[in-house]
Amino acid sequence: MKKTGIILLVLSLVVLGLTGCGIAAYFDNQGNTAGSEAQKLPEMVLNEPFTVTTVSGDYGLTINGARTTTERNPNSESDPRQVVFLDYTYENFSYEKRNDMDFFLAQGDFVLTDEAGHVLEAYNIKDPNRMIEETPIGGSCSASIAYGLETDSKKLTVTFVRGKGREIAQITIPIE
Repeated sequence: MKKTGIILLVLSLVVLGLTGCGIAAYFDNQGNTAGSEAQKLPEMVLNEPFTVTTVSGDYGLTINGARTTTERNPNSESDPRQVVFLDYTYENFSYEKRNDMDFFLAQGDFVLTDEAGHVLEAYNIKDPNRMIEETPIGGSCSASIAYGLETDSKKLTVTFVRGKGREIAQITIPIE
């Protein structure tokens, strides 16, 4: 009887071990980007709206371009070699208020890298003609965010993220 119990225990452990590996492989193939293959993001197109559908409603994002500026913040501790504005437009199709606020896209919704692959930090200057604003359903906003680059770059890769770093789409654009 002991022998049968031991055999059943060993078989159970083998089955659980094999099943566990199968489950891990299944989940790895379902979008776990921790593996060696990078996840391919949908590509955005310059000056064309990219529609996002969520449980809270839909909205559109258009990347309008990247442009350099000679303006610098005299109070900044950093001295970037190049300062670039990311120009974008967003439109609220049906996104409902959350936490008593209308929809908007701001600095935390974008991760920018220069052509050398450096992740860029936002730089504290504003374009008064393109300020980030809350947009009610049916509204739209043209906005800009400034970024400081430590080296000269001719292009930027913009990754659109939402929530806790969930990457939605990507675009590479020239700096004008």
